[in-house]
Amino acid sequence: MKPSPSVQVTFDQLKDAVSHSTDFVMKSMDFAHCKYGLFYLETMVDSEVFQDHIVRPISLRPDLAVKEVVTIRVMKESDDIQEAIAAIVKGQTVLQKEGETTLYLLGTEQKKERAINIPTNERVLRGPHEAFIENLDTNINMIRKNIASPDLVVTYFIIGSVSRTRIAVIHMKGIANPDVNNVIEQRLQNIDIDIAEAPGFIQEYIQETKFSLFPQLLTTERVDRARAYLMEGKVVILAEGAPEVTILPVSFWSFFQSPDDYQISWWIGSVFRLLRILCFFIGLGLPGLYVSLVSFQTYVLPLTVALTIQGALKYITLQPVIEVIVMLFALEVLREATVRLANPIGQAISVVGGIVIGTAVVQSNLVSNTAVIVASITGLASFIIPSYEMSSSVRLINLIITLFSALFGLVGLVFSFFCLTIYLCRMNTMGLPYFYPSLVDSDVLDTIIRAPIWRLKRRPKEAAPVNKQRFRNSRR
Repeated sequence: MKPSPSVQVTFDQLKDAVSHSTDFVMKSMDFAHCKYGLFYLETMVDSEVFQDHIVRPISLRPDLAVKEVVTIRVMKESDDIQEAIAAIVKGQTVLQKEGETTLYLLGTEQKKERAINIPTNERVLRGPHEAFIENLDTNINMIRKNIASPDLVVTYFIIGSVSRTRIAVIHMKGIANPDVNNVIEQRLQNIDIDIAEAPGFIQEYIQETKFSLFPQLLTTERVDRARAYLMEGKVVILAEGAPEVTILPVSFWSFFQSPDDYQISWWIGSVFRLLRILCFFIGLGLPGLYVSLVSFQTYVLPLTVALTIQGALKYITLQPVIEVIVMLFALEVLREATVRLANPIGQAISVVGGIVIGTAVVQSNLVSNTAVIVASITGLASFIIPSYEMSSSVRLINLIITLFSALFGLVGLVFSFFCLTIYLCRMNTMGLPYFYPSLVDSDVLDTIIRAPIWRLKRRPKEAAPVNKQRFRNSRR
């Protein structure tokens, strides 16, 4: 819809569009030979920028063209009322000169953001202590400072018919696979929703499998981690209002990697990575192994161990599978309470709750000491995984494996892992296998172990990069 040449008529049109909101105002500036109208939401504009760069310059030189007078960085001409409305609700000021239909959209948004701080969800042992914040432009600025290359490509999208959330897709030209990038951009363009809560909504709309037991996208708040994955040929998605970024495509092994692995000695980093993978299997199978051995195959254990466990279970009221599930449930309740409450209170509840519940259930002969130990080790093993999504998946899937073990013993345990392996092998992310790269040849150098940096000459295959060579021989 075209604006009217009359400033007052344009104001009435805009006021109707914003539902006669009280904070929408018009500032009229009348001069001898001309008249200006400024339309804006007074709760959204920066008053200093508004006065110093718009009102004062026009007052000093009202006869000159708007482009020559207004000293503001962001300025755009428009002859569409709908575009002006979208600019106003974002905090911009719309300027119109009486008798003209051209609207000037001026960037006067009030920008309030928190300072760049250290990552809170991903602890930094060594390396940069910078974390993303809720401002999209600041996040892109941090990435560009870390990758000062003209090949860093940023593409913007608007998602949400009501929220109009800005989304940025970043990739490295010449490294990232253009086919993968096109698939990601196409899925973003197909999103039709009124409000986009990032990154959760975005992830569920673009991931390969709608109903997946394991995470298919990696989320991080660390700038150095996003930079490292960009240089490997992956794509990073940022959203306005989200202090985390989404990285894709990723493989199963990406969820066990940490930026700290590359800041320490290669063999220490390899030991820590192997420890995380081992804890993944412990978190999945330890409760089921305990239930199957105690309920069915006790003869597999050494005699002294079997007698000790049987003696501990002699006066226990609950069945082994029930006591394990009860302890895992109590562990999840304590974890959720610790996360949701304030930090000092949460720490106190986690310590006191663990001691009280553990002591009470053992002394009341509801749960054996062995079940408490199994549940504790299972919880610790899941917490060591760097990815919160993968850790949560482990804690939920181990309940299914425990039930199969309670029904069929060790056969059920082995069958559960067999089905889980088949499921993982069949999964894809952005058309690439979830278990890619394989554990043969040079692919194993940065999957289950972390080889020396000078051995990692080629980029990982999981993102199918166009430029596979990372560097030449650096230790001549």
